[in-house]
Amino acid sequence: MPKFPSIEWFDQVKRVINADPMFRSLGSCDTTVGIVVSELVYAIKFEGFLCESIKQIDTDGLRDTDFYLEMSTKNWKSFIENIKNNHGADSSHTLNSLDIALPNGLAKSHDQLNKTRFLRYHLSLQAYFDASSKIDTVYK
Repeated sequence: MPKFPSIEWFDQVKRVINADPMFRSLGSCDTTVGIVVSELVYAIKFEGFLCESIKQIDTDGLRDTDFYLEMSTKNWKSFIENIKNNHGADSSHTLNSLDIALPNGLAKSHDQLNKTRFLRYHLSLQAYFDASSKIDTVYK
């Protein structure tokens, strides 16, 4: 059972979403998104209709992402557990609703123009995280 956050966890979600024909129906997704879970940082690359790669990076590596999603470990756990319990995020736990609700927002970027990519691809990213409902998760 993969632990969140870890390369193994993100990789298992990648396998689930890449096998899901619904993901392709959302359209092409060409972005690299950073995921910040407290002190741990990951980069997820989407290309075309696939999640291509996941790697662990340091905070300086966020400059090479188009934008990044940052929450505390507690908030990420709540987000993922909500997805698991509801087989997808409920309306108050979507990436978009969290971006609006969190005091400093969820999506951040070193370049404001790149931050608009979050708005363009948030449905594909939500589908990626919703796919985590199909894997068992333990938390670090």
